[in-house]
Amino acid sequence: MTKRKLALAVALAAVGSVWAGAASAAEKSESMNTYELAPVEVEGQRAAETTSEGDFVARGGSVGILGDKDTMETPFTTTNVTQETIKSFGDPSQPLDSVLAISPSVRATGSVLHNDFQLRGFRSNGSSSYVNGIPDMFTQFNAPTYVVDSVDIVSGPNSGLSGNGTHYESNAAGGMVNFVTKRAGSTPLTRLTLTHSGQGMAGAYFDLARRFGGNKNWGARLMAEKVDGETAVDGQKVKSASVYINIDHADEKSKTNFFTGYRQNEVVGGQRWFKLGSGVTRFPSVPKTSRDYAFKGMDKSSYGWLMTLNHEQKFAKDWKYFINAGTMENKLNQNVMYRFSAITLLNDAGDFILEQQQTTTPQKAHYLQLGVSGKLRAGITEHDLTLAVDRAWRERSAAKAAGRISNLGTGNIYSGLINQIRAPHTDYEPYLANKTKTKGLSFVDSITVNKWNALLGIHYHSSDATTYNTAGRTTSRVIASATTPTYALTYRPTDKISVYGSHAEYFESGTIVGSAYHNNNAILPPAKTKQNEIGVKYANRDMLYTLAFFDIEQANNIRVDRGGFAYLEQNGKLRHRGIELGIAGKIAPKWSLAFGAAYMDAFYDKTAGGTRDGVTEDGQPRWNGTLMASYAADNKFSAFARMTYTGGAYILYEKFKSPSTTVLDLGMTYRTNFGSVPATIGLTIYNALNKEYWMVSRGDNNIYLSTPRTIALSVAMDL
Repeated sequence: MTKRKLALAVALAAVGSVWAGAASAAEKSESMNTYELAPVEVEGQRAAETTSEGDFVARGGSVGILGDKDTMETPFTTTNVTQETIKSFGDPSQPLDSVLAISPSVRATGSVLHNDFQLRGFRSNGSSSYVNGIPDMFTQFNAPTYVVDSVDIVSGPNSGLSGNGTHYESNAAGGMVNFVTKRAGSTPLTRLTLTHSGQGMAGAYFDLARRFGGNKNWGARLMAEKVDGETAVDGQKVKSASVYINIDHADEKSKTNFFTGYRQNEVVGGQRWFKLGSGVTRFPSVPKTSRDYAFKGMDKSSYGWLMTLNHEQKFAKDWKYFINAGTMENKLNQNVMYRFSAITLLNDAGDFILEQQQTTTPQKAHYLQLGVSGKLRAGITEHDLTLAVDRAWRERSAAKAAGRISNLGTGNIYSGLINQIRAPHTDYEPYLANKTKTKGLSFVDSITVNKWNALLGIHYHSSDATTYNTAGRTTSRVIASATTPTYALTYRPTDKISVYGSHAEYFESGTIVGSAYHNNNAILPPAKTKQNEIGVKYANRDMLYTLAFFDIEQANNIRVDRGGFAYLEQNGKLRHRGIELGIAGKIAPKWSLAFGAAYMDAFYDKTAGGTRDGVTEDGQPRWNGTLMASYAADNKFSAFARMTYTGGAYILYEKFKSPSTTVLDLGMTYRTNFGSVPATIGLTIYNALNKEYWMVSRGDNNIYLSTPRTIALSVAMDL
């Protein structure tokens, strides 16, 4: 038994032991405490009034340090993804963006191997998202969506509301994505879910939830997974095993939530990421998407644990203090990959060289936020005040021989033939590559006067980023700070209509230059992102309509060629301007609908020597949209469908353009009984028409190959 498997077994045994003790204590408590107590309000999962069964999008969710807010009260574009969407589209054979695509701000650009997506045109992934309001808890790779109850997306940069983490290989400049973990509900739950997807990927999920204590004000939810097998891509295998527990408590004066778990995850093969070499004279035609273009021995394997804590405590009628904290440790112990993770196509015939690179990224991240919030009334004005301070740390290691490139042979994407002449090297010696520390101070005042609300916020942020060489000596250090304001004005002529205008900014830590540039390991200054947005929201009965116009500017890191070498420098500017439309709710008693569409004009506003000023930014289509619908015939059978459209996108500064794509997903659920055991059978067909296409993404010269048709079957049994 390996150390990782032993650690997982010990963790399961320990959690099971604690669970058994808690359950036993709960039973004793129930049998002994038969006297009546004063009523206590217990808060479990999200309030039911924000959504109804079958809805893909809810009316409310978390908005950073402002707490839970109704969409109509938020002067930004928000999308609150429900459990219905996660259950329907969260199969482990699919990228993370599969459950986020309903937001008009999100465009799918990733794969199971690299879980990237675009948020208002900026690269995001798990490492730039939040878990229960805590940044940096997930990694850039496959995320455990089975523990997620809902996802709250606040579009646009907003350091003042979200706090800042030490995000790795992406940032939150495009918006805040917060994953809310599952908690115990009022009804006891013992559920076993079995899944099968792709060509042979089997999964088993166990979900156990109970409330206990004299007033049922304690809740615990244990969740575990085991996934192993081949996806719809030939030869790509996914192996995951994890265990998580969520414990919550609520009484008259406090609320607490604690979430922790351990996970090991491995993806073998499944190469989807490509670049275009100088010999390519036209945008490449699409090869067979079910093929695996990985070399033998390509492997991404990681393991690690995380822990988050949220606590609120009332100390006066309208005042409370809060604590948000988290820690994460993850080791990417195998990262055997193509050079810079991508295959470079040499010519129009689709030839490439198997250039292998081995690196690793063990990392630790920690976060702490302390704050106080409350209400003040002055005449006709009501003030909701929040003051918070936060601090984040990250340490990241790398392989000493990360720059070592090995030629393993040749291949061709159209014939599918790979001539591998040697095995890849998998040995490495890690060293501490960089440390990043951030400090932040946020103050927000939400002022309400009759039908008007003014949001005034200020955020001060400082960062300290240091890189080291293999000998442990400092090679680069950047200390920077900035003040970013947030302000908005909202007018609600009726409860059904909200009109707003807002300004928000984001300040990230300095960017560490990657190995593709001659100034590798240097740290660039932090980049500021500024957004102006105006919008209107309309809620009528069970429907919600949103329309927003936005304009974003960001200081851009650009490539500068000098002396025959390529350097990455912060000497440019990006501009993203667009309009987004969202429609969600019940259009009839048995029908639910969610629609999101966006138009965005993204271009390089400032480039090296001005040579590309005004050129359309690589990987940014003008149009994208998603339409989802579900039909509940009765309390047993329901069916759903999703259609996703992505417009054509330029690559290599308008040299080539990809075709537009439309992808159809279909699914159904059926509730029945296996004897006395209630069961729900689910079937989802991803990419039902088996559309083969390229996705242009990740900025300069990067394309991803689509995922082939995938059939996912699940059976959930309530024991």
